[in-house]
Parts: sequence; structure tokens; C-alpha cells
Amino acid sequence: MSNELRDAYVRALQTTEGSDPLSQLARASLQASAMKFSGLGLQEAATGPGLNFRLSDTTHGGLISANEVGDFLQRVQRAVARLAKARRSRVADVMKLQLLDFEVARLDVAASVPGSVIVDLRPHAQPDGEERGELPPAGVSWAEIGAVELVRALPEGPNDEESMDSLFSASPVVRRAVADLIFGLPNQNLDISLAVKRGTGERIVSSLSAGQSESLRERLNIIREEREIVRMQGRLDGLRTRRQIFYFETRAGVEIHGFVDESLVNTVKANLDEEVEVALESFVLRSAAGRRSQRRYRLIEVAGQQSQLPPASELDDEA
Repeated sequence: MSNELRDAYVRALQTTEGSDPLSQLARASLQASAMKFSGLGLQEAATGPGLNFRLSDTTHGGLISANEVGDFLQRVQRAVARLAKARRSRVADVMKLQLLDFEVARLDVAASVPGSVIVDLRPHAQPDGEERGELPPAGVSWAEIGAVELVRALPEGPNDEESMDSLFSASPVVRRAVADLIFGLPNQNLDISLAVKRGTGERIVSSLSAGQSESLRERLNIIREEREIVRMQGRLDGLRTRRQIFYFETRAGVEIHGFVDESLVNTVKANLDEEVEVALESFVLRSAAGRRSQRRYRLIEVAGQQSQLPPASELDDEA
């Protein structure tokens, strides 16, 4: 099969990422065709990683301008590059980005339809001059790593309050990347949908309404206080992978829950129901009005395995 036919099939499949009945019907038809004509290798062609985002403005019948699509694509690229650099350099926050950071996690536009853009996440050759740091797993690009982290950080839908709340405990770079998407939007009436397909075939989706974006902008301005690192022994008794929430029971029988970075998810899975030593970043939140929260936690080490996003600085005025 020619590369042109293979790419056309991938683009057609990726443009049916929506949950509406017509998108579901189109997706089922394409998948059935891939199975029927298995000798053409269509199923293998559709397994490559990719990211699709859709925008809609309900105040204009769902229509949006080309400028708004272009602006949001740049925001996605910035957020993905920021998260990729944090994982590459093993730092908790990234305030400055250089041209090399965008090239290392480059998003290539594969297709576009009204209100939707599809970008390719397949690995590229490492650009000359890249600083040696953490290497991605074989066959995985830095763009895919950053895109997965970004989509996981956002809510699945309008009723996903747990994901909204978990951002309180996320690492500074994750919150800064979300700020890249929603701070200073030229059109604040946008409903945003993101779907990422990993090279493994796993598909992760997020949906952010205009109202949720406004709520997140308020939450990201909250300040952390009384920060410290605490170590304790206990049992890991739960993990919500999609929302990146861990559950830990201390030896005294007290349950603690909080945010776990993508880089530690597999380690937590491997140690579920086991007695382990953990390190937690502990802090209290203070709102602009002076209200203080209960103590919150982020998991930064499990059984000797450290998070690739260690504790560091907070969101600042540059967000």
C-alpha cells in the first residue's frame, strides 16, 4: 500500500475522534474496512500516536475563526514542549523555553477540518545541539510524553470535578502547562476537546468547557504555603490512573491521597497493596481572599524511585 493511501486512512480515522453519533458511525465504518481489507495494513497504519484538538464557540453556533485555531495550536505546542522539557531535564518547573525545546517536542500538523487540528506524535531524529539529558523510551517521542501529561491533567468532561481538584496538588510545570492553554485566550467562550492516542494504542480524552476554563484560571492563581517534604511507611492501597490520584494508608491507619506524576504511575501500580516507604511534598493552599485549605500532598518518591518532576518553584507572573 502506498504511503499516500496509508496517510489518508490515518487522517480519516483521526477526524472522527468526536463522541457524537455521526463520528462514532464514521469511526466504526473505517475500523470495519481496516479489518475487512487486512492485507492492506490499514490497522497497522492507524496505530501511530497522534493528538487531536477540537474547538467550539457556542456563542457563534460552534464556529471559530482561523486565528483562534492557530493561536490554540501554538498554545498546545508550548504546553507540550514545556512538559517534555521538564521530563527530559528532570525538573519540577520550566519557566523559559528555547527554540531547541520546541524542536525536540515538535508537533507536525497531519490534517485539519473545521474547528479541529490533528498533529503527529511520532519520534523524530534528535536535533543537533540537544543537551544530553533523560532519553525517552524506545519508540516514544518527547511530543507524545508531553501530550499525554497535558491531556491527563485536564478533566474528562463537565462533571469531572476530581480532575479539576487534583490540579491543586500537581507539580508546578503541569499547572503552568495548563495555564499555557487557558490564560489570556483571545476568545474565552471556547469549549475545548483533546484526544491523544499513544503508540501503545491507549486513547485518553479530555473536555474543557468555557466555564471550566474560567474556574481553572482562578484555581491556578492560588498560592502554596508551609511546603515541606515528609517521609513515611505505609501501604499503597489505590490509584486512579486517569486522574493521577494515589491513595496511601499510613501505619497509624490514616489515609492520604494526592497527585502522582505520570513518571511514577507504573511504580505505584507495581507496589499496590505493598508496604513501602514514600516521600511526599506536603503543603497548604491559600486563596487571594486569604482562605486556607486542608493539607495536600504530591507523591515524589515510591520505594526508592523518584518522580521525574521533583519539588520546585511555583507559578509566577510569567504564567
